[in-house]
Amino acid sequence: MPSNSFTIYNASAGSGKTYALAKVYLKIILASPQNFRKILAITFTNKAVNEMKHRILNSLYEFSRTSSIDQANPLLKDILNETDYTFEELTKLSSLRLKQILHNYAFFDISTIDKFTHRLIRTFAKDLKIPQNFEVVLDVDLLLQEAVERVIDKAGENAEFTKVLLDFALEKIDDDRSWDIAFDLLKIGKLLFDENNAEHLKNLKDHDIGDFLKLQDLLKTKVNTLEKQVKEIAAKVLDYIINQGLDHKDFPRETLPNHFKKIIDGNFKPSQLYNNKLEENLVEGKILKASIKNVPQELSAQILQDYLQIKDSIYKMGLYSNVNRNIIPFALLNAIQKELKIIQEEKDQLSISEFNTLIANEVKDQPAPFIYERLGEKYRHYFIDEFQDTSQMQWENLIPLIGNAMEGQDELGGTGSLFLVGDPKQAIYRWRGGKAEQFLDLATQQTHPFTIASTLVTLPKNYRSCAEIINFNNTFFQSISPFLENTLYQDFFKLGNQQETSGKDGGYVNISFLEEEEDEAYAEQTLQTIATSLSKGYTYSDICIIIRKKKHGLILANYLMEHNIPVVSSDSLLLSGSPKTIFLVQLVRYMVQPAELDIQYGLLDFLSQGKQDKHTYIYQNLNHLDAHLLEAYGFDSGKLRQVSVFDGLAYAIKVFNLNADSDAHLSAFMDLVFDIEQKYGSDMQSFLDYWDKKGNSTSISTPENLESVQIMTIHKSKGLEFPVVIFPYANSNIYEEIDPKLWLPVDSNEFLGFNELLINKKQEVRHYGLLESMLYDTDHQKLQLDAYNLLYVVLTRAVNALFVISAHMIDRKGDHNVNYYSGLFMHFLKNAGIWQPNQFTYAFGSLQDCTKIDTVNPGQKTIPYIYTFKDRPEFKILATSGILWNEGMNTAIDQGNVVHFILSMIHKASDLDRAMQLAVQKGLIKEIERDDYKKKVQQVIFHKDLKHFYEEDWEVLNERDLLLPDGTALRPDRVVIKNKGAVIIDYKTGERSTAYHNQITSYGQGFASMGYTIEQKIIVYINTKIELEYI
Repeated sequence: MPSNSFTIYNASAGSGKTYALAKVYLKIILASPQNFRKILAITFTNKAVNEMKHRILNSLYEFSRTSSIDQANPLLKDILNETDYTFEELTKLSSLRLKQILHNYAFFDISTIDKFTHRLIRTFAKDLKIPQNFEVVLDVDLLLQEAVERVIDKAGENAEFTKVLLDFALEKIDDDRSWDIAFDLLKIGKLLFDENNAEHLKNLKDHDIGDFLKLQDLLKTKVNTLEKQVKEIAAKVLDYIINQGLDHKDFPRETLPNHFKKIIDGNFKPSQLYNNKLEENLVEGKILKASIKNVPQELSAQILQDYLQIKDSIYKMGLYSNVNRNIIPFALLNAIQKELKIIQEEKDQLSISEFNTLIANEVKDQPAPFIYERLGEKYRHYFIDEFQDTSQMQWENLIPLIGNAMEGQDELGGTGSLFLVGDPKQAIYRWRGGKAEQFLDLATQQTHPFTIASTLVTLPKNYRSCAEIINFNNTFFQSISPFLENTLYQDFFKLGNQQETSGKDGGYVNISFLEEEEDEAYAEQTLQTIATSLSKGYTYSDICIIIRKKKHGLILANYLMEHNIPVVSSDSLLLSGSPKTIFLVQLVRYMVQPAELDIQYGLLDFLSQGKQDKHTYIYQNLNHLDAHLLEAYGFDSGKLRQVSVFDGLAYAIKVFNLNADSDAHLSAFMDLVFDIEQKYGSDMQSFLDYWDKKGNSTSISTPENLESVQIMTIHKSKGLEFPVVIFPYANSNIYEEIDPKLWLPVDSNEFLGFNELLINKKQEVRHYGLLESMLYDTDHQKLQLDAYNLLYVVLTRAVNALFVISAHMIDRKGDHNVNYYSGLFMHFLKNAGIWQPNQFTYAFGSLQDCTKIDTVNPGQKTIPYIYTFKDRPEFKILATSGILWNEGMNTAIDQGNVVHFILSMIHKASDLDRAMQLAVQKGLIKEIERDDYKKKVQQVIFHKDLKHFYEEDWEVLNERDLLLPDGTALRPDRVVIKNKGAVIIDYKTGERSTAYHNQITSYGQGFASMGYTIEQKIIVYINTKIELEYI
């Protein structure tokens, strides 16, 4: 057992954290046969879960098969050194524990944080008043889109609500933006699913639309009042200048009087008013030309006082205007949130982003034993991996569980334990709640969630990379750490980049700077780097290109594929990247919009592959597509219109021979079609609605061991390693953000009960006031840290070689800009004394030949797509008891029920074949029984006295409920109506009965009370022969 019950591992990139965790985990489970049931290990990806499980099970297996201590691997030797087991005891225990885990695998609890949270939600479903069988929504975009659509559809129902929507549209038009407000509402609606905003949004629940409109009016009034005041003060300053006997020309370039003229003319833009040295000159008294003498001493002081008063007011106006720009979308957040709740209740859905909030609200005030009791588990030992990515709310939800284990004792007097593993330099998920500061506070004991003190263990070595790469990263990040504005962040980059090497000598780092920062230049340099790597013996699969922006990945993928480089990227795995998939989607569109020529063109363009005269082929068959598809391919569009989308597309795949080879895109596409049918319906429009909103961004899983260059984002690469890493576009703006916002605390008395407001984050916020300046700077520092962390992650993925492709971005003076990655690399090179203005490539170490043991590649096994339209009816589930039991009475009853069902599907005689097919598909009858049942039904519908009632000119009600005034419900088998005259037909089997008379009589009375004339009431007895009884 570990000596410390609360251990924090500070694990930099490649430092062997999985090894360290596995060692502690194994020591715990070896100590007792029940211990593996008492461990909860949490990580963040399914891949990490599988890796951890494999490491534990494989270690136990290897231990159990090790015949002597000389053959023991390092992990086994470490455990022997740190415990009292003999070699023989440990190998026997390993074999025993492996069997125990495999026989009780459900208790081998290594899980993602989301899966564990999901289990908690299921446990507390009743307490949370949510359905036990709720559906988890992983992708909230569709959910949000539907909510926004409903909100917009409410325009016209409520005067205030309509005014808000209209004002928003007009405001956008005034700003030369599209009047369509849906985009803006979707953007701000995403705040509802962002854990970072959860606490702030709680304050909105008590405010309605009217409150926001009043706040908007208040802000406008404040701005108007300040505008009037500053204009008056500016006019007073100009009068004061004249009264002092001065002319505007007495001021250099007339800068000072022009400043106040701008304000009088209504220019209140700080960027145009305060981007000069006017304030500095006023402070120093240097505002007049040198030739002007006898200037009153108080002149500068008086003007400075008015200048500062106006400046303060203009920034207040800026604050109020800033808030006002967010008021309307802010006001609609509540409406969107309410619609989201309604939609989720209607569909029994719960978004995964709500899990943590729900648990926090329900669990945090409950005693821990209660939580354990409801979970049905008694965990004593906790492992949390990637702790720097654990959100604050997730951590707070776990504290009561962990605290109970660590601070209490089990029935044997043993205490629990907690092992946290993290690296603040790899915290790159702040946007979903992850905080590097949370890990730092625990590691430095700034926070104390438990009575047990923590022990910090730093893993010193890097086992991943070769020495040259490790030394480069140590030096590079120590060199640039002083540029971090927060001293705490500086310290952990300085101290955290002192990794020791692990005996892997060699390694290579190459930094190149492009003279022209263009996409083609980056692509060419990337291609050249791949060629260099291949020439040294590396394969395509050894190489990974890591980018920060997805759009750059798409550019590189297209360029490399044009030059015959095999590539796997997120875009190449998209379903919409498959021509077959697009053809099938277009085929569904054609069924819905057959007259659209662009859809016809798309289908013919796909079919024209391999034809000599493509354009003639397309031209000849436009406007005659149905006939062409039937004649050339045997494709009957009528079949596609008659069945579900899934069945129709399976039919199309067969007819157009799209399944000739194994196609992962095609299989994944049909899986998606099936999922859409299950969730949204089987009609074509439901499919197209989903595809247009989300389906075309769906991708297939990345194949393993594919001989291709990988392209992935920095976030995707986290936790992975590659022999060769290429980092192009290494010139990101550290402070680049897309529409950033800040939550600003305000005095609720001044702002009509609001204690927080949303503002746009921009430079001028620093001048709004001290609080605003602190908020801006804090967020600015976090943004800077996140950019450094992203850079750290990408530079620590390489094992043997790292290539950085940046831009030669310097100003006329030759200075670099450390607000960009390129500037950081240049600073490092200058600091190392090797920078040369005309040198564009710098190398550290040497790129050695890659020596690999040749292995025989057996080739990838493929699974062809075999599910076709024809295949489907070849098996049926038999659902009727008459088929399952060969007993006379049961058989007769079931045969009667089947005939009854078929007749209920027939409105007119021509429906017979369709009704028979449906009975077969539902498993009510076998294919070989079809003709027998068909003949029996034909005896009814073609009976000389009944066939008239199965003709086209009747209104038919089959199995239609009839609700009488007293609440009684009646359900006649068949009623045919013409000109207010009704004929009632009821199907029966067996002997005649007066009960049947009473039943059909009540049917007649019911229809008569509705104003129909009852022309006939007929009981049809379906036995060996058909008999009619008229009532």
